[in-house]
Amino acid sequence: MTSTMRGVFAVPTTPFSPTNTQDLDALRSGVDRVLEAGVDGILALGATGEALALTTQEREEQVRAVIEHVQGRVPVVVGCMAYDPRDVADLIDKARDWGASAAMVTPPYYGGISAEATVAALEPVFAASTLPLLFYNNPHSTGTDVLPAHLEPLAAHDSFWAVKETSGAASRVRELRAALPERVEIFVGADGLALEGFVQGATGWVAASAWLAPQECVRLWQLADQGEWAQAVRLWRKLATPLGLIEDSSAFISLIKGCLTQLGIEQGPVRPPLPTAAPEEIQAVLTALQDVQEVAHA
Repeated sequence: MTSTMRGVFAVPTTPFSPTNTQDLDALRSGVDRVLEAGVDGILALGATGEALALTTQEREEQVRAVIEHVQGRVPVVVGCMAYDPRDVADLIDKARDWGASAAMVTPPYYGGISAEATVAALEPVFAASTLPLLFYNNPHSTGTDVLPAHLEPLAAHDSFWAVKETSGAASRVRELRAALPERVEIFVGADGLALEGFVQGATGWVAASAWLAPQECVRLWQLADQGEWAQAVRLWRKLATPLGLIEDSSAFISLIKGCLTQLGIEQGPVRPPLPTAAPEEIQAVLTALQDVQEVAHA
């Protein structure tokens, strides 16, 4: 499989109405906003979208709404996360039927199973998948850090499209690039390490922050992709501050939603038990973003 899916993939929030139902019209408006800013793709049902807080019906409604509204303008990746690999395979089939371009899978949650056991559990999923697959390495949430060498058996399958790397290990993107075939895309998943990942050979960025600051995130990627490193570093020196504030907060979903709401893009609250960001946290990010915009639009 030859991939043409790279660049900045924005991860939507899930706007909620005052009655705690998802606001699909607000979601569609958000899709338009990030597409106008130039993002290269959308990743629906990620952690930023509170996917695990949604009902099965809400997830389907959200995915269908995003895919139908995007209308093929960019690829749409759907998070297909479950403990049992058989459920993961079923979710992938549903995402395919709904019109998804690709699916994202993770190690089974909870229990801290070994990396080897993770790969063994997911190998039948990769073997049978009819969609390109993005493997999401997120040891902070799953309890399992899957190293580059562990992924080599999965890379034998044509369905292995990309890795979203969120371990935070300083040299991990470089190690992934060395271990995996060139056709496998490497996406930065930790927003606070975006430029470091691009320098090491990452070919994209699954960016929660791109739902808040899409133009700035897209600009950083474009500069890096074009080899304009001096300008990229200049922008990153500003952009890293708000992205780091978001990345380091346990209330990062609420932080993104709160900033958008303050900017007049109503998001509603997060669903419990997710924590709510303090007003001063929101203001700190908004203040830092003002400095970024002066550089990004120069």
